[in-house]
Amino acid sequence: MRKNLFDAPAVDEIIARAQRLQATAPARWGTMNATEMLYHCNLANRQILDGDMEHKPSTLKQELLRFLSFYIVPKFPKNRKGAARNDTKGRISPDQFDAQLRLFIRTVSSFAHHKKPFVLTHPAFGNLDTRQWGVAAWMHMDHHLRQFGV
Repeated sequence: MRKNLFDAPAVDEIIARAQRLQATAPARWGTMNATEMLYHCNLANRQILDGDMEHKPSTLKQELLRFLSFYIVPKFPKNRKGAARNDTKGRISPDQFDAQLRLFIRTVSSFAHHKKPFVLTHPAFGNLDTRQWGVAAWMHMDHHLRQFGV
């Protein structure tokens, strides 16, 4: 299984990479700037940690996609559209970079201290257990940090 944001060393790695991110870093793919990316990650992570996702049965398609993403395909695909509520393009000023980076670090740090089990349905992967949520969150953060070369 992959790295997991519920493990302190994985959290430390993500934070160290985020601290190398520059507000002016160009995206290697996609249309978000660095501030929009941090805002996007902060929204997604808060939804996980706050349990702000609907719980419903997984479909076969979601189970297959989860298996492929967690065990076969090494990285999330580039330029894939996410949930509309997490679309941050044009919704935050680039001068909010420092505030969003501080929030990112604080939010990612809280994963390692979270003890409550999750009962949430990921929009693409269906129902995930707590460990799987940690893996999905790590993969998501890794994806976007690689997007900006860190």
